[in-house]
Amino acid sequence: MRFLTISLAIAVAIALPACTSKTSSNTSTTSSDTNAAATSAAPADNGSAAPAAGATQAAGDIPSYPGATTQASGSGSNMGTTASGTVMTTDDSFDKVYTWYQQHMPAGAEKSHMTAPVQSAVFILGDPSSGQKSVTITVQGSKTMISIANVKS
Repeated sequence: MRFLTISLAIAVAIALPACTSKTSSNTSTTSSDTNAAATSAAPADNGSAAPAAGATQAAGDIPSYPGATTQASGSGSNMGTTASGTVMTTDDSFDKVYTWYQQHMPAGAEKSHMTAPVQSAVFILGDPSSGQKSVTITVQGSKTMISIANVKS
């Protein structure tokens, strides 16, 4: 659980690159249920189909990976900045989740992709001055972790 909380904090930190000394309090909750928003808002496919040519995610929206299970979520605010986030896991491979997000995020949203020492990828939407949303994909053991963060100034 501590790793999940740290992952959530890292996702929020990535979304706030311009933040210097601000701190935030986070509250974590655990759920063994599948993220209801992920299954109702996401397509029912298994992530293998590509969207139609020219299709992009609505401005400012981060899609939830279909079938991912919510492990932790939290929110906090400090000095006029609010942050919230969710950490989800899936048994799907990193490559499958990464490809799905490449297909469902707008062009230019991918900011980082590393294969060593740990596979990870970061997609960011928005502007640091008005608010950003991000998704960070990493691997932990046999699970792929998906951290979605939303930071508003």
